[in-house]
Amino acid sequence: MLDRLRLHVYPKEPLTCAKLTQYASLKLETKRRAKPTLHLLHVGRRKEKLRSAEAGAAADPKHKESSAMEVSGLDSDGKEFKNAEEMWREQIGEDGEQQEKKTQWYREGISYWEGVEASVDGVLGGFGNVNEVDIKGSEAFLQMLLSDRFPNARNNQHLVALDCGSGIGRITKNLLIRYFNEVDLLEPVSHFLDAARESLAPENHMAPDMHKATNFFCVPLQDFTPETGRYDVIWVQWCIGHLTDDDFVSFFKRAKENIARSGTFLLSHSLI
Repeated sequence: MLDRLRLHVYPKEPLTCAKLTQYASLKLETKRRAKPTLHLLHVGRRKEKLRSAEAGAAADPKHKESSAMEVSGLDSDGKEFKNAEEMWREQIGEDGEQQEKKTQWYREGISYWEGVEASVDGVLGGFGNVNEVDIKGSEAFLQMLLSDRFPNARNNQHLVALDCGSGIGRITKNLLIRYFNEVDLLEPVSHFLDAARESLAPENHMAPDMHKATNFFCVPLQDFTPETGRYDVIWVQWCIGHLTDDDFVSFFKRAKENIARSGTFLLSHSLI
């Protein structure tokens, strides 16, 4: 088991969704002495609902469990679902048909992004203006993380990061490559990865000479297994929602099994 589970909420808005219960209760086993730490970096906007759920849980412990598991919501077409299980049955079917429908679900997701331009505005869904504030916030968090987990980073400690769902290399170019000696990019949309490769060519960025983008993997997150012991930080930002619940948990486990001894898995996700 992890010796500690760190939940970082950044900025100050709280996290409110049924999946958080699954994240926080996920049991990760490891035989290493220095155990990886799980970080959840989140931006959300449902403060009042969280306060209401917490108030109900304080009065009745059973309320907390039911409110966490029965959160309803709408899909992008406006269809309402009573809970996550109902939504997944609609999206990927029952056990007998699940693999075929899941394959189609992933194919449609990739198809959407293949039609998006390889630009900051494109990968941010038309909200390119949030890039600067996002990088500043992420950098403040990363500095805190490095100070805590890698105090010798300034003393020629060679650090390697994996940028999951890297898109055009926005996070790597503006942030990760300045702090890590090597960054590998993982992105299933080929024209995004091509743009990242060009943007991160040595002549196109201002990172120190000993810092570079090393590998560009055109592989979906659900099919990727990190190289054992290579990554000090696995950075997953704004892309975990593209995985089904079972594939998300499976990737978590593969990351845990293969991350460096003192490594950190960092998840950044926004719930609007």
